[in-house]
Amino acid sequence: MRKLLRIYDEIEEKFLVVSLAFTVVLIFIQVVMRYVFNQSLSWSEELARYIFIWQCWLGVSFAFRFDSHISVELVPDRMKPKNAKILRIIANVITFLFSAFLVYEGFKLVGAMVTRGTVSSGMRVPLWIVYLSLPFSSLMVCLRLALKLSDQVRELGDHTPEETTQVNVE
Repeated sequence: MRKLLRIYDEIEEKFLVVSLAFTVVLIFIQVVMRYVFNQSLSWSEELARYIFIWQCWLGVSFAFRFDSHISVELVPDRMKPKNAKILRIIANVITFLFSAFLVYEGFKLVGAMVTRGTVSSGMRVPLWIVYLSLPFSSLMVCLRLALKLSDQVRELGDHTPEETTQVNVE
């Protein structure tokens, strides 16, 4: 499972970098077309918006990879280490449950979009492709959190304090 997640991590990171570069170039071309040639591309803003939606939702998953979401550390920092670990586990369980809710409701929404056959106004792209970003990214958050929770619970069960894990070998 962790090996598959590492492969996904590489794909996700490359997609985010390439899509950001593509979006910058696309918007630059749109600005040049509008202000230099007095023409505009009818589809560029819509495409940039849809790419941005995917980037934002994938960014949520990407931030979990590096544990870089904003968090308040004031309370855990003032607790005993074991209690702080328990608090972090509880916070991650709540986040996992919310993400699982987003997966469930997101796939229901995508199913409704597929059934209705809704397409975008400018590019005529099926909107379920755009809406798929929510449940897909939430599913990836769930996977990341499940692995993190298993590590945290295993670490909580360790009876060796972190300070004494270093061993002198002579």
